[in-house]
Amino acid sequence: MKKCCLAILMALIISPIVPLFAQDKKNPQVFYGRVFRSQGDTLFYRVLYPKGYTENSRSKYPLVVVLHGEKWCKEGQFDNTKQLNSPVAELFKRPETHDSFPAIVIIPQCDFDDPWAQFTPSDSANVVPFPSDPEQTYSGELTERLINYYVKHHPVDKNRIYMIGQGAYGGSGALDLAVRNPDMFAAVVSIGGAVCPDRVKSIKKLPVRLYTSSSCKEVPLTLIQDVYISLKMYGSTVEPIVDFSNMSEDECAATVTTTPDFLRWIFSKKK
Repeated sequence: MKKCCLAILMALIISPIVPLFAQDKKNPQVFYGRVFRSQGDTLFYRVLYPKGYTENSRSKYPLVVVLHGEKWCKEGQFDNTKQLNSPVAELFKRPETHDSFPAIVIIPQCDFDDPWAQFTPSDSANVVPFPSDPEQTYSGELTERLINYYVKHHPVDKNRIYMIGQGAYGGSGALDLAVRNPDMFAAVVSIGGAVCPDRVKSIKKLPVRLYTSSSCKEVPLTLIQDVYISLKMYGSTVEPIVDFSNMSEDECAATVTTTPDFLRWIFSKKK
C-alpha cells in the first residue's frame, strides 16, 4: 500500500514537469513580444527563435538584428507590432527561411522622434548631408545594449551577428551602428540608408551591401554613392550599389528579400 501511494505521489510530482519542458520550445514562426530595460531606458522589440530552440540550447545561433523604416515607427504608445509588417520581418517568418537559415532574429521598434540614428530627410530641392560627428540616439544606444545582452545571456554565436536596416531610418541606423561598433558585426545590409562618408573608414573590412531605389527622395542615391565611393577609397570590398529604380521604399525592400542570394550572402559571413 505504501509503495502504491508513493508511486501515485511521484506521478503527481513529475507529471506537471513534462508539459513545462514541452512548452519551453519556441514556435519558429512567432515573433514574441519583449521589453528590454536598461539603466532606466526602455526598448520594445520582437524576437523570433530558431526551430527546436530552448533557453538551455547548447547550440550557438546567428543573431540577426532588423531595423525598420519610418513607416513602422510607433504612434502614440509603443504597439510593438507594426514593425512585423515590414518585408524583412515577413521574410524571417517564412518556414523555408528558418529551415535554411536558423537564427535568433530581433526587431526593435523606435519612435518617430528618436530614430535609430540622427537623420534629417532630404527632399528633391534640398539634399541634406548626414552629420560627420552625430551623437548616438537613445534608440541606437539601446539597440546596441540589447545586442550585448543577447550575446551575454542567450546562445548567440558572437562571430555571426548580422544587421539589416530597411528604408531611410533603418538603413541609416544600421550603418551608423556598424560604424560605432565595427567589431560587433559579421555583415551589414542597408536598404535605402546612408551615413556621412567620412565615418565609414571603421567598417572598411566589414562585408557591406547597399541597396536603394533611385526614386526614393529621403536618402537620395547621391548620398549612398558617396558612402560607396568612400568605402572603396579606404580599400573596402563593398559590392556595387544595387539600384531598384522607380520603386517605393517597401517595394524595394520586398524585391531585395526575394533576391536569391540575399540571405545566402548574409549567412555566409563570419568574423
